[in-house]
Amino acid sequence: MVPLQVIWTRTTQRRATGTSLTAIVPIAIVGAGVYYFGKGAPQLDLTVALFVMLGSSFGAIAGSVLAKRLPERALTMLVAVILLLAALKELHDGILGGPAAQASAPPNLGPTGYLLVSLGGVVIGILSGLSGVGGGTLLVPMLVVGFGIGQRVAQGTSLLAVLPTATFGALVHRRQGDVDLGAAGWMALAGAPLALVGGALALWLPQRVLASLFGIALAILAVRLWPAREDPSPA
Repeated sequence: MVPLQVIWTRTTQRRATGTSLTAIVPIAIVGAGVYYFGKGAPQLDLTVALFVMLGSSFGAIAGSVLAKRLPERALTMLVAVILLLAALKELHDGILGGPAAQASAPPNLGPTGYLLVSLGGVVIGILSGLSGVGGGTLLVPMLVVGFGIGQRVAQGTSLLAVLPTATFGALVHRRQGDVDLGAAGWMALAGAPLALVGGALALWLPQRVLASLFGIALAILAVRLWPAREDPSPA
């Protein structure tokens, strides 16, 4: 949602970030419900989501505070780079095969694994608070690459795990005056029904197709978001 706001409505990166984090909360609740209550076994890992939440809640607050201090252009470029790296990994797995394209049951990671998940959540929270890019973009590649979780389970888990990150980040941005509540409300109203449709489609599509489509969407957004070269000031 951040790239779309910046591209289509010319919203500043900081305001788009705060508005996006606010709108994500109801959309993620609906999407997570589809993955959990959909046909067949739940396609999310509650334990992994909980440990991500523990770390990401603190990271989101730190990232939202830091976002106010970063230059606008640098923040936009950071978002684009994050999107592109995630896109390349998803496309690799979808086309050539890899962890994202493999169907797998939620793993038992053990104490060390869950500690690493929480530390990863801190990093994800900071990046999310800085950029407004949340679970689907940042958390899914981490779960797939770092912990061998399949694309579908990673997506469902990320929708649940992003809730505290989005909530805390939105509150900090709101206090800084960087949230458009009207726009967030409209995005949530439009996004929640689409989350139902998208979640159902994701449960039906083969995992390699799902990973490839996810990667293509991220790559397009990364290219469109990259800031244009600034014209040199006249002498």
